[in-house]
Amino acid sequence: MNSSDVEYALASSREQSSLQKSTSPSEPERLRRGKSFHRKVQAEWKKGEGEIVVEKSIVKPSGRRGRIDVFVVVDDRLVAIAEIKDSNWDAMTESAIRRNVKRQSRQIWDYIKSQLTRNKDVSPGVIFPQRPEYPNRLAIIETLFEDEGIPVIWEDESIEERKKRS
Repeated sequence: MNSSDVEYALASSREQSSLQKSTSPSEPERLRRGKSFHRKVQAEWKKGEGEIVVEKSIVKPSGRRGRIDVFVVVDDRLVAIAEIKDSNWDAMTESAIRRNVKRQSRQIWDYIKSQLTRNKDVSPGVIFPQRPEYPNRLAIIETLFEDEGIPVIWEDESIEERKKRS
């Protein structure tokens, strides 16, 4: 076992579900809603089959620690990573949208790279509670994430609705 395996094992052994902690009534409503959405999505994933870990602790290539919202071991080679975000895209300017997508993509890529160094194939994705009101914003967001190789899931969109947009 080399030093990166030891670091990874230590990080994995410290896995915790920090979102299970109760929210404080003094927290802003937006933060409470975001945590609630986070817990709801993680609970849905935990009902699935296979090895599903929420809040999986990892060591990023930089050596810093991180937590993957939903981590799924599909088989010996393939893992899936789902990041859950509660971004209010309608409240952002276009430049803020671009900055947020870039920041979120970097975070997800840190998680992807942490698995690539372990010789895993990675299927990433990001989950948001609702689509932006304006179709042009939706297109910008999806295109920016797709350019980074990260599919976007909108919790308020059915598979049939998504297929119609394709």
